[in-house]
Amino acid sequence: MLYLHTYYQPGSQISLDLRSCADDKTERNVQATVVKAFTPFTMSQVLLVEINSPILPPEQTSFILKVIAVARNPVLLHPWTLAAETTAARRRAFGASTYLPTWWPDDADAAGWEEYYHANLQQIFKNELSAYTRLLPLQGQCIPRCHAHGMLVVANSKRLVVPRVLLLSYIPGPSLRAVNPSRIPPAVGQTLVETVRAFAALGVIHDDLRLDNILISTADDPFVIDFGNAGIRTDQSDEEWQEMLVENGD
Repeated sequence: MLYLHTYYQPGSQISLDLRSCADDKTERNVQATVVKAFTPFTMSQVLLVEINSPILPPEQTSFILKVIAVARNPVLLHPWTLAAETTAARRRAFGASTYLPTWWPDDADAAGWEEYYHANLQQIFKNELSAYTRLLPLQGQCIPRCHAHGMLVVANSKRLVVPRVLLLSYIPGPSLRAVNPSRIPPAVGQTLVETVRAFAALGVIHDDLRLDNILISTADDPFVIDFGNAGIRTDQSDEEWQEMLVENGD
């Protein structure tokens, strides 16, 4: 059975503290109304929301809200608990974190799993925001626009961890997986090849390019989404960067 938190239900109001991607100096609180939840959730929750705010384009009211947080069914393995999350947060605050990138906690180590999820979610958010920043010239053409980033505000919460969020443009249309192959426009393949090359030229490796992460817009244009696994070029030489592209198939 799908577990959907009450504040992700259609019609729910969500409070957000957002900074515009165009000018992130000022943080503003905005209210969003949930229209639809795109399920199943994984390492993030993706929602269609409606927002009216001066930090957003006035001609748009529908956006994609991506909440970087693990949605775990409370009856399944590794359920979220406030006690485990608090213990993990306090470990980090006192420099006693036990997290290692290659480390898997024991099933009985609830706080350890909170450490694991927290570290991965922090990296996912960093990857997404860095990728959208690097790919600014492509936003609105072959990837969504990143309008704002910030935090989910949960009233009267005792949590020490605040989920990070991205506010993206809404691309109506199915994923490539949901499209009958016979109905895929011939130009889509070539457009995707050019898009991936453009990513590489701007210093980004998507690293999770699959049918579910490609949307076909109402104008039959492909849009690549989900940069949570993205690799960002830093100080690699041209030769080193080319090797990374080959290794990742980009």
